Amino acid sequence: MAKQFISDIMSVQFPKITPDTDITDAITQLQQFGLFGAPVQDSEGHLVGFISEQQLLAPLLQSSYFCDGSNQVAELMSKETLSVTKATTVVDLATQMQQNKPKIYPVLEDDKVIAIVTRSQVIAALKDNYLSCSAH
Repeated sequence: MAKQFISDIMSVQFPKITPDTDITDAITQLQQFGLFGAPVQDSEGHLVGFISEQQLLAPLLQSSYFCDGSNQVAELMSKETLSVTKATTVVDLATQMQQNKPKIYPVLEDDKVIAIVTRSQVIAALKDNYLSCSAH
């Protein structure tokens, strides 16, 4: 079985969310890409955080109910983030996903976000490997 790398399965199309993105814009972008969360980048593309639908729920509920406030992603995002590189193997990330719970990992190159990889992509790659093994 040939080793698969994150570069083989990553998505280079992903939301471009910055700390000053309004939460409604962040939600729209997540919906457009069918994602539950996304990396937050500064103006130069450096990873500065991560925002998830879970983090957006409370302020959205508050704003909807009281019709007040406009929140920016910076107020809600997690600053502790996990990431991978293109050279990370699919097996290594799958192992990491078992210990850490993120479903979406930013892919970094030169400290900049160049792509994302999702748990669904990792599972699909592992399934393909499994099927090729069982075919022998």
